[in-house]
Amino acid sequence: MKNSRMVTRSVVALGVSGVAVTGMATGAVAVGHHTAAASASATTCARHSDDAALARKVSGHFHGARLGNSVDAQQIACARAIVAGTKSIGLPKRAAYIALMTAITESTLHNHKGGADDSVGLFQQRPSQGWGTVTQCRTPEHATRTFLKHMLADYPHGGWKTTDAAKVAQRVQISEYPSAYADERSPAKVLVNALWDTKTPPTKPAPPTKPAPPAKHHPKKVYKNVWAQASSYTKPSGGRKVGVLHTGRNYFFCQSKGSEVHFDGYRNNWWLKTDDDSGNANVWVNATHVSGGANDARIPGVPAC
Repeated sequence: MKNSRMVTRSVVALGVSGVAVTGMATGAVAVGHHTAAASASATTCARHSDDAALARKVSGHFHGARLGNSVDAQQIACARAIVAGTKSIGLPKRAAYIALMTAITESTLHNHKGGADDSVGLFQQRPSQGWGTVTQCRTPEHATRTFLKHMLADYPHGGWKTTDAAKVAQRVQISEYPSAYADERSPAKVLVNALWDTKTPPTKPAPPTKPAPPAKHHPKKVYKNVWAQASSYTKPSGGRKVGVLHTGRNYFFCQSKGSEVHFDGYRNNWWLKTDDDSGNANVWVNATHVSGGANDARIPGVPAC
């Protein structure tokens, strides 16, 4: 158990005799991806028109201990969502590769409604251990962002970029079967190469374009350590509480003055704009929860909004 974020990983999703099994991994592992038996215990990922064609194209070009050598359209849809979740927080292709390797190992790219204990979703995340609500853990892009935020927190100096990908996955997931992730390198590589540079096809015709409003420019993301879990608000003054930001390394866009907050012996009237761990974008957390500040002082290195 990793007490700092209340998370334990004791599950690896296996396909045994063609049946989806989530929970403690025991016994032999069958070669081949989950078949229709898995669908009853999983919710679908958003499909796109070329998923079936892409599934046929990549099948036969990889081999994984759990995924086997083929995927179907629904698994491609879930893999596409993982890639989209990675891109949504500005991380590179390698991050998507690590996330895909992890999800293939945990769920064979099936968005499970349940598993061992209270594990759910593509990454078999546990709501009871601080990974988010059940809905968040079963929302593919949100679950991906949560996984990747934990990865960034575990490697605050960017070591995930050079550390073996399977070791990165194990460090985040803390599985009782640490060698399992390496078995899915081949399908993860093929899928990330197939999906990374493709554009998501539209599901319906785009509406007529209108002149775009002036873009709101945000400075480059600045990473800082969040030493205590913080509540997030819609505004730095008089805002509504909407979510939480967990401890660990997190990015911030900028900071602005607002209502003064007293917390754990500190006080500060500076607030930092970020995306929280509850799925809310451009929300605000008080500087008392971020390392490096002083009473009623800005956090060094984060620009003013």
